Amino acid sequence: MNEALYLKEMYQKEFEAEVISVTDNKFIVLDQTAFYPKSGGVDNDQGVLIRDNDEFNVVYVGKFSGKISHEVDKPGIKTGDKILGKLDWNRRYTLMRYHTAAHVLSGAFYRNLGAKITGNHISIDQGRIDFNLQDFDRTLIEQEVNRSNEIISKNYTVEVYSLDRKEVEEDPDLTKLAMGLPKNIQELRIVDIKNFDRQPDGGCHVKSLKEIGIIKIKKLVNKGKNNRRLYFTIEE
Repeated sequence: MNEALYLKEMYQKEFEAEVISVTDNKFIVLDQTAFYPKSGGVDNDQGVLIRDNDEFNVVYVGKFSGKISHEVDKPGIKTGDKILGKLDWNRRYTLMRYHTAAHVLSGAFYRNLGAKITGNHISIDQGRIDFNLQDFDRTLIEQEVNRSNEIISKNYTVEVYSLDRKEVEEDPDLTKLAMGLPKNIQELRIVDIKNFDRQPDGGCHVKSLKEIGIIKIKKLVNKGKNNRRLYFTIEE
């Protein structure tokens, strides 16, 4: 078992777990974890694993062969060890704010311009979204960012739940990715910004939109045919 605690409780800052495997003295798999692995264009969590008052810095978290693996900075953790995991909460919360901001932006661009996401990357310093817009119109892009900030000011709540794949497929407005739904997944986790947007997603988000702050355009780039890139930051 390798339970992802963050799927249900995104504000959990620490947890207890048992080590179920160790590879090369530094890749640790736990029976459960609150650490988010790098995936979906979102950077991974960092923090520490503590065993008997000895701290091991978690420098990278990834998902390999369906299991979440924590890379630590030194050897010493063994299979069967009981550990306490603690997230770098400032990093996690910043990524949550950026991730929810990206959903607001994608919802606005899809609702008003019919544009879908062709790529993205979210770090603690900035967000990046690629849209399949036909024209590179700076004024139009700025307009949707302003509309996104208006939505944020309404402070809608954000809820997470699951839907059957068939139900998702019957509602084309649910999917904002140009590539469509992931294959072979029959139950999809939905992130629902009430009164505005909902879409399948496996990441961590804030509970209410005002936690995001204000979205600021950092840079706009024309990436060629039907591909427009928006770099953005958030400010409190």
